[in-house]
Amino acid sequence: MARWFTFLFCFALVTSFNQVGERIAYSEDSPAERTHESKDHDSEKKAEEKQEEAESKDEKADESAEEKAESQEKDKGEAKADKKSDAKSEEDDSKSDSKEEKKEEEAKKKPKTHKVETKDLKIVVTIDGVFVAEEAEEVILRPETWSSFKVVEAVEHGTRVRKGDVLVEFDDRKFEEQLADKALDQRLGELAMMEAEEEFPRLEKAMELSFAQAKRDYEEQKFELDRYKKTMRPMTEKMARNNLKSAEQYYANAKEELEQLEKMYDADEITEETEEIVLKRQRHALEMAEFYLEYSKLQHDYTLEVSMPRRDESLESSMKFAELSFERAKMLKANGLTKKRYEMEKKREARARSVEAHAKLLSDKALMTLKAPTDGIVYYGACVNGRWGSVNSLKNKLVPYGSVSANSVVMTIVQPRPLYVLSSVGEKDYPKLEKGMEAVISPVGDSELEFEGELETIASAPAGSNKFEVELDVDLEEAPDWLLPGLTCKVKLTTYEADDAVVVPQDYVNTDEDDSKEKYVLVLEDEDEEPVRREVKLGKKKDKEVEILKGLEEGDEIVKKEDEKK
Repeated sequence: MARWFTFLFCFALVTSFNQVGERIAYSEDSPAERTHESKDHDSEKKAEEKQEEAESKDEKADESAEEKAESQEKDKGEAKADKKSDAKSEEDDSKSDSKEEKKEEEAKKKPKTHKVETKDLKIVVTIDGVFVAEEAEEVILRPETWSSFKVVEAVEHGTRVRKGDVLVEFDDRKFEEQLADKALDQRLGELAMMEAEEEFPRLEKAMELSFAQAKRDYEEQKFELDRYKKTMRPMTEKMARNNLKSAEQYYANAKEELEQLEKMYDADEITEETEEIVLKRQRHALEMAEFYLEYSKLQHDYTLEVSMPRRDESLESSMKFAELSFERAKMLKANGLTKKRYEMEKKREARARSVEAHAKLLSDKALMTLKAPTDGIVYYGACVNGRWGSVNSLKNKLVPYGSVSANSVVMTIVQPRPLYVLSSVGEKDYPKLEKGMEAVISPVGDSELEFEGELETIASAPAGSNKFEVELDVDLEEAPDWLLPGLTCKVKLTTYEADDAVVVPQDYVNTDEDDSKEKYVLVLEDEDEEPVRREVKLGKKKDKEVEILKGLEEGDEIVKKEDEKK
């Protein structure tokens, strides 16, 4: 029985708590939301209370029935009080909501106004910059002829060095081999030039002698040909004819003498022996005369038909050959010596080039070991517009067995102080800049630091992406040591500053429909009257505000054009 009373008491207590929670939630939310939320809350609460009820049954089994009844009556009274307070709060909320709605309707009917005020106007242009060393000396690998530079050892990026310290050491084995070859070529060229110079006088004399001999041969051959044509050829032809004629006469004489002897010996009384001897001799003489005649005929024909034509051809050929030899001798005398002079000059030039190549290669020997030209910090590569863009690539090259390209900036020795700031501005801000303009410079590494600066130079022509390069002097007397060249910063340039400027929101300024350059505002001179149009002269713009140079004063009230239409 005690357990049953305990159960009834707990159920009544839970029901009372749920009603109080429902009324409180209902007073705070809208009616629909209150009902929905209270139901969800009740269901959840009931589930929790049932679980708690089951757990607490055994604990509260010994409580008396009278205490339960009193507690139940007390809960009922509290529930009635909560209902009254909830009803009152609902009534108050509905009244406040109606008042606010009325205020909003009245505000909508009135035009939105803005009271003109004056304030200090300051326009600041913020740009990105980079700290650049004023004093830096590049270490350039600019050889005369050598092109292979393999690294043996190199100092690291960021190392502090003193003048004369070794920065990079290159492998010079192949260099020394080529240097020796160049020295040998230089010596051979010198010997060839000396030989040519010594040979030239002898060659010149030999050409003179050859020319004189060719001239003599030509003149002699010409004389012989002329003599042959004028004298010897006619005489030879005449001699051939005379010889033939003489042979014929000799033959006729011998024949006639034999005939006379035969007649005479027939008439006289000379002994036969003597007759035989004389006749025998005469017959032999006739035979010889006959043979001589035959030979003379052959010789005559050979002389006229063979020997003399051959002689003519031979002398003509000899004359032509002598003439060609003479012409060639004249050409060699005129051009041969000149050619030899040119060849000798070419050898001189070849030797000079060899000497120059050897000298250039010898000068490249100093590049096999690069030394610091001054004290400072080692930066890999060259500074381009304040940036060190080739550091990473050179880190991969300036290692043992790495290779560095000729005609490149290997390192730059940088002085950490003094520094200046290099930046650039777009074409929109370019017209606002003036030399001498004050600036505030803050390094990105610590934005709390601020240094005073001044705009020193402005580029007269745009660079890439229509950016104009600017340089700023900066006072870094109190700058920390960690502020080094290459670090970036923010630069704030005050491009315009005016005290007590009349500034209004841009959406209150209107443009004339007929003239886009004419601007005006609508001034509310009297609350009961329509706003009045007033022309204004605009000044500088900042964010969503614009400066009014003429047409408005402090205290004027202006309205938006769209509000006036409504």
